[in-house]
Amino acid sequence: MQQLDQLDQQLASLLTSSAEVDAEQLQQLLQQRETLLQTLMAQPEQLDQQQWQAAVERTSLLLEQIRQHRERSASELQRLQHGQRSMQIYNKFR
Repeated sequence: MQQLDQLDQQLASLLTSSAEVDAEQLQQLLQQRETLLQTLMAQPEQLDQQQWQAAVERTSLLLEQIRQHRERSASELQRLQHGQRSMQIYNKFR
């Protein structure tokens, strides 16, 4: 569970940074998390109920952060595309 805590902290810091998120690093961390969760679920007798509940809550928070990041990225892309179209129109009539 300690590995999961550390992985969740890495994911949270990656998603909350104001810098651009490295998609490859995000994908790698999410894959590591999925593998670790599968390993933990394969041995349910070793899971502490409170720790598992905390992990479930962190999962919800991470999903929300990923959703917010995706929305910010989509908005930024839309803004950039609009700017690019405006420049094309401007250059066309120059």
